[in-house]
Amino acid sequence: MINDLDETIRKLVMTHAQFDENSIDITFDQPTGEWATGLTRPTVNFYLYDIRENLELRNQEWSIERRSDGTGTRRMAPLRYDLSYLVTVWTQNQVEDEHAILWRVLGALARHLTLPEELLQGELQGQPYAILAQTAQPSMAIDNMPDLWGVMENQLRPSLDYVVTVAMDRDVAFSGPLVLTKRVSVGQRGTPLTAPAFDEEIIQVAGMVHAKEDGQRPIAGATLRLVDLGRETVTDRHGRYRFANVPAGTYDIKIVAGEHAERRRIDVPPADRLAPYVDLEV
Repeated sequence: MINDLDETIRKLVMTHAQFDENSIDITFDQPTGEWATGLTRPTVNFYLYDIRENLELRNQEWSIERRSDGTGTRRMAPLRYDLSYLVTVWTQNQVEDEHAILWRVLGALARHLTLPEELLQGELQGQPYAILAQTAQPSMAIDNMPDLWGVMENQLRPSLDYVVTVAMDRDVAFSGPLVLTKRVSVGQRGTPLTAPAFDEEIIQVAGMVHAKEDGQRPIAGATLRLVDLGRETVTDRHGRYRFANVPAGTYDIKIVAGEHAERRRIDVPPADRLAPYVDLEV
């Protein structure tokens, strides 16, 4: 994963800073004094100095992946990690050249708050979230920059802090049949357990809303309305929706996502049959 991120960063800088591949190197080494003496041409170096979990983005929610055989997988949301790079430029004692290159690198990185999908390499192409990127922001990972350079036996020099946030699957999942209907038995307080109870049918209609041109891309924030009942709900960030306690019957459902709108008919069976998991497109 980290190697794929390095290669993605390399392509981002070369493409958007418009460097000639034959005139500059992009490396990911520790910039020690010994390393610096071996450079033979201008070099942009991304040194990965810190990896830590982004606690602000920690998500304890579970997502449900539905399969066509009526079963599904309940999966815990991935963890999110910040990978911090120290970005420096190295030339043959030409400060003006170093500053000019560093400015071009800053511009290429700062223009992208997320890594462009067309540049993603390897495992990064399967990330569940957009890959966030922060450029030249305050960082608590390094409290004393001179000390860092002292450890690397090199002189303090201008640098950028570049932080990329990627996801890691927790590998916590449970599979089984989808359960979308429940029966609640209600009895009077104080009566024996063997006394007759009143059964209440609660039918739930749930599913996902996808983009019509790309059936695999869920749409967050789409509004769904059960026209006959006058009830509305909004899809979550994973494109999921749910209507609880829907009586058995046939209903019109209207889906609105931005400027697009669709209308569908859905059948809701009695509670003694499997309640529907309805995927919709708009």
